[in-house]
Amino acid sequence: MFGLGAALAAGVAGVVAVSLADDGGVDAGAELTRGLSRVDRAVAAGRSWRLDTANGPVHVWVPAGYHPDGAATIVYAHGYYTDVDKAWVNHRLPQQFALSGVNALFIAPEVPSGSRQPVHWPSLAELLLEVQGATGVARPMGATVAIGHSGAYRVMFAWMDYPALDAIVAMDAVYDEVDTWQAWIEGSAARRLVVVGDDTVRWTEELARELAGESLVLDRFPDDGRVVPEATRARIVYVRSQFGHMPLVTEGFALPYVLRLMPVEILPDAPWDEPLGLPPLDAAAPATVAK
Repeated sequence: MFGLGAALAAGVAGVVAVSLADDGGVDAGAELTRGLSRVDRAVAAGRSWRLDTANGPVHVWVPAGYHPDGAATIVYAHGYYTDVDKAWVNHRLPQQFALSGVNALFIAPEVPSGSRQPVHWPSLAELLLEVQGATGVARPMGATVAIGHSGAYRVMFAWMDYPALDAIVAMDAVYDEVDTWQAWIEGSAARRLVVVGDDTVRWTEELARELAGESLVLDRFPDDGRVVPEATRARIVYVRSQFGHMPLVTEGFALPYVLRLMPVEILPDAPWDEPLGLPPLDAAAPATVAK
């Protein structure tokens, strides 16, 4: 049987099936997860895939306890100067997804790592069909949410024409073209938009002015990580971030926080009551097991 470390190494090349019980019927899960944090144990308890597709790798993770009723589809697009394999590990995306505690199918596809690269998945519908066919995970019946960091604004623009896209989260991703973001959110009263500004504050402030009267504005992420009830109900939320451009998506506070703003059930056995934030990367134990 693969050990946890071996499974991680092999998982970079393809999908690895790992059983947490050995051939003798003895539960080996406790041994594999001994010494791991509660968040890492939650990652290991979920199911994970790395799909090799014609448009590049796609990572998928679902938490233990996932059920399709009311579950969200959450698609995360990384920014420039990395690729999805590196972001999955170095940004500890499955740990951040687990920490959010939400009942969702999480998808992280390959997207451009630079301004000269084309968008790998211009059709969000085709991406979702690919994941459904390859994993067989029961289709989520709740909201479809796209999250884009930094240069992933190009991906968000491509996905805006998907009729079933319910919400977009722009993680420091509003670079100029304020009218494009405004047109999308004003195109339907059923849509939601969460905007986080740091490096992009020039344009996020302009967008906030354009949407004044419709937006809930938070001057910072709450230090205690508490989600204010108004933020879960507001159609438009703007957060002026105290975190830098990269820490927004690497330190395990801002990303789980915005995920909790979505209208999605928090799984009772998830680490939802853990403090937001992850330990430094070199102190964190990896726990991504592909099944």
